[in-house]
Amino acid sequence: YGLVLSDMQMPDMDGLGLARAVKADPALARASLVLMTSLGTMDRAEARAAGLDECLTKPVRQSVLYGTIMDAFARLSPGAPAAAAPPVEKKPAAPRKPGRILVVEDVVVNRTLAIYQLRKLGYEADAVANGLEALQNLKLRPYALVLMDCHMPEMDGFEASSRIRAMAGAIRDIPIVAMTADAMSGDREKCLSAGMNDYVSKPVDISELEKVLERWLAKREEKT
Repeated sequence: YGLVLSDMQMPDMDGLGLARAVKADPALARASLVLMTSLGTMDRAEARAAGLDECLTKPVRQSVLYGTIMDAFARLSPGAPAAAAPPVEKKPAAPRKPGRILVVEDVVVNRTLAIYQLRKLGYEADAVANGLEALQNLKLRPYALVLMDCHMPEMDGFEASSRIRAMAGAIRDIPIVAMTADAMSGDREKCLSAGMNDYVSKPVDISELEKVLERWLAKREEKT
């Protein structure tokens, strides 16, 4: 198996014991190990010493689980970086389109994939890891649209979007498209109430992404 998702509290052998046993067996040691616990914050040093790659707190949010699984399987690629993704082409596959897009996403493999998809569609893009960095970048250079993850450390996509809508000048009117793995669990309504214009579901389908981008960039052009 490439990935083991383990509970912490189990009879006979708990999650830490399982992790130590797996890493002690050369035939199994290459597997990525993710512990899921309802005991609160796990001691990071103890978790790493046991061979765990990540610890998740129950109930596990779908978007967090998705990102963790993507990172885990990326690490399994021989010689690839921890957050490997399809190689970014030096030149866009489609004719270059006007307007620069800001990607806000904390999971490295998702961020890399989003940039790859945008360049494949002909868009230039920058990427940051959280809402705070997004606010800083928006003040530094003009963007045509923001692709915003919802759940991030430091500042999540909901708060970042609310702050963008409260900013002065043209920045507050920039189209914001949420990227969420929780589209069926109420996040859509939460996105819209935070000031986002639309959303795409993770894993992001490039054809769906293209339609959403064209729709909102066209509306922005009409206003200007």
